Amino acid sequence: MSHRLSLALVLLAACGSSEPTHPSFAPIEAAVTADLAKANATAASVAVWLDGEIVWVGGFGHADPGGTAPPDEDTQFMIGSDTKKIAAIALLREVAAGKTSLDTTVGAALPELHMAMAPGFTDTTLRQLMSHQSGIMDGVEETSATTDAALASFAYGEFATSYHAMNPPGLFYNYSNPNFSIAGLITQQLDGRPWADIVEQDVFAPLGMTRTVARKSEVDADRALGRGFTIEDQTIHAVSFEDTWESGFTRPAGLVWSTPGDQMRLARFLVDGDPAVLDPALRSEITRAQTPIYPGLPPGYGFGLIVGRGIQLGSDYYDVPVWFHGGNTHTHTSTFYVLPEQRFAVSILSNGVDDDFTATAVAAMKTLAALPAPGVAPERPFDPSQLEGLVGTYTDPYLVGDIVVGHVGDGLTISAPALDAAGVAYDHALSPITTRVWLATVDGEILELTFIDGPGGEVYLRNRQFVAVRPAPGAAPMHAAPADAVRLRAAMRFARP
Repeated sequence: MSHRLSLALVLLAACGSSEPTHPSFAPIEAAVTADLAKANATAASVAVWLDGEIVWVGGFGHADPGGTAPPDEDTQFMIGSDTKKIAAIALLREVAAGKTSLDTTVGAALPELHMAMAPGFTDTTLRQLMSHQSGIMDGVEETSATTDAALASFAYGEFATSYHAMNPPGLFYNYSNPNFSIAGLITQQLDGRPWADIVEQDVFAPLGMTRTVARKSEVDADRALGRGFTIEDQTIHAVSFEDTWESGFTRPAGLVWSTPGDQMRLARFLVDGDPAVLDPALRSEITRAQTPIYPGLPPGYGFGLIVGRGIQLGSDYYDVPVWFHGGNTHTHTSTFYVLPEQRFAVSILSNGVDDDFTATAVAAMKTLAALPAPGVAPERPFDPSQLEGLVGTYTDPYLVGDIVVGHVGDGLTISAPALDAAGVAYDHALSPITTRVWLATVDGEILELTFIDGPGGEVYLRNRQFVAVRPAPGAAPMHAAPADAVRLRAAMRFARP
């Protein structure tokens, strides 16, 4: 099959017809081709769900970085963090069965889990866990612990002994992969079967996701080999299947293999539901904003989904609900959008690390979704009079040390002695997004910094990889971390928005 799109090659999975019933796919074809040309990937596969029909748009490029064959409708890709909504569905099924509740704490669910450096983590409720409000540091398991048993052994071992808390649970959103690893462990403990078996038998099978598997050992020959990196070789290169990342602990957070068509079966479930899989009231919790991602702004985070209203498509803004996420492994990228009112969804899977197929998603939405007339995007709040209240010394005791925030004109500046001592370059001036959300350039990476008021007069400076705190007036200062150039540079790669 040619990697070029042709209407004659469109497969309508829902009705089995070879006659397309949708508008021309030419803009999507052009966007995929352009996005693929600048990606790390050699292959991309695209499917859409439109008003009840799942349509495989086509496969592009070649699934083997050294070959010529394009991906077909059944070619499997890793979906990265798009696994998280699957982990949420599985745990919510345990809630529906009455075995636990969203208000149950991690400590009550896992009484043998004792966190040496984050004792408060076990006070996190399941609702907070699945909406990234635990405050635990981000991280993934990258050794050869690939068995089902590794989910528990790593959790009770290295995770319990070495993962620290960045802030108390329940204060605010901060993305952290272990939240969903622990959600998977709780599901496994409640059910008794390995997590991979639970999702394959109770989620994939009833939803007709026949090409989705949770273990690398179950991936067959129709797969897209990745271009990315390994633990041993951090340069971008073709990665063999044997060297492709697998981890029993990280699996519930991001290591499922799937196809775009199966991802659209999952999207259909999110919109239309299936009582045999999950009670409608609990399903609605997945797509309800459980916590804001940014102070005073949409979107919010549901359970494994970002949930908002309003989407910018090129130069046009549309005031419609939107659910989205995405995923990156060391070798693959997933892009996932749902416009529930338009009964539209799109999945783009590619075999490169850090690929950007936003233009393809935009083209699909503008071409196929029945959007309303464009409107005017709401203004982002920016009040220079509040900036002086953000000035001060914020301390991260584990990684970055002191971050001194200054106020110059209508802007903010930073200085970081630990970065200076470690020889890590950064721009002193920050770029504003809103009054409380700013961008910093550190070691060549663009990082997001968000100021969040704490309940006791303290102010938090949040990033995915670190949280620094300005203590409340009169409180004792915090101790800064020593400079560690290697750890700092490694963290910057994953600190991006």
